[in-house]
Amino acid sequence: MKRASFARALALAAAAIGTGAARPVPVPTLTPPPDPQAERLYARAKEWWRQRKDVPYAIYGMLIRYKHSGHIFDNWWDAAYRSQDGALRLHHIAVPEDDAKRLRGFPIEIFGFKIGDTNPDAEPIRLEEPFIEPTSDLGVLARYASRVFVSSEATENPLLIPEPAGTPLREVGRVEVATRDYDVRIVGDEELRYGDSYHLKLTPLRDPRIYRLRDLWIEKTTYATMQLVVDGIFFGKPYDGVRWTVHYVPLDGRWYLQQLRGDNLRFGLNVAIQAMEIDFVDYHFPSDVPQHTFDKLI
Repeated sequence: MKRASFARALALAAAAIGTGAARPVPVPTLTPPPDPQAERLYARAKEWWRQRKDVPYAIYGMLIRYKHSGHIFDNWWDAAYRSQDGALRLHHIAVPEDDAKRLRGFPIEIFGFKIGDTNPDAEPIRLEEPFIEPTSDLGVLARYASRVFVSSEATENPLLIPEPAGTPLREVGRVEVATRDYDVRIVGDEELRYGDSYHLKLTPLRDPRIYRLRDLWIEKTTYATMQLVVDGIFFGKPYDGVRWTVHYVPLDGRWYLQQLRGDNLRFGLNVAIQAMEIDFVDYHFPSDVPQHTFDKLI
C-alpha cells in the first residue's frame, strides 16, 4: 500500500473511532459463478435460433381466448407471415353471431368510468392485436421486440448493419465480447408432449424488465426451444406485468409458436381476467402468396 493511501486509511479510522460510530462497509453484489454445463446448454439453444432456416411463408389462424366472470370470449384473426423480412399481416375475423351478443345492452358508467354492463356477454376489455411472429424466440437470443411491417415490398432486415460505402477494408481480426445476461442453472430432465427436454432456470443478472426469460425447455437432441416462461410480453400493461408460459409445436421439421398463456391480468381498476390464451392454429406453408397480402388495410 502506498504511504499516502495508508495515511488516509488511518485518518478515516481515527475519525470513525472519535465519533463512536463506525461507517458500514458497502457489500458489493456478488455475481454467482457460472455453471459451465448450464451455460453450454443455453449457448446451444441460442445457436439453434441463429441457425434456423424457415420456409418463405406461413399462413395460420390466431385466437385470443380469455375468461371473465364465468364467460369465455374468443377473438379470431387470419395471419400471414413472410420470413424474408419478418412481415406480419393480421386480419380480424368478425363473427356476426358473437358480435350480435356482445353489442346488446349498454355500459353502466360513473364519472366516465365503466363499472358494469347490462349485457353479461359484452366484451369487458379492448384487446390489442397480437403482433407476435410465429417464429419468435420471445427473448432467448436478446431482448424481445416485435417488428411490424405493412408494405408489400421486401424490406431490408433492420437488425443487419449496412456495409459502409466504398471499398471495404480487409478484415485482419475480430473480437467478440460475451456478456452474461442470466445466471443459468439446470433444473433437470423433463418429458414434454413432443419429446425429452433439458429444463433450464434463468435469473437475470441485470435489468429484469429487459431480460425477461425465466425458464427454458430445450430438446435434448437438437437443442430446439420446446417451451419457455417469460416475465411479460410486449403489449404494455397489463401484458408486460404477467408471467407467460409459451409452447412451441414441431411442424415439417421446424418449431413454431403454439400457445402463450397468462393468468390474472388486471385491466384498469375493476376488470380482472382470470386467464388468457393466445393460440396459433391451422398452419399452412404455401410457396407463394399474393403480393398485396402484406399491404396495410386502410
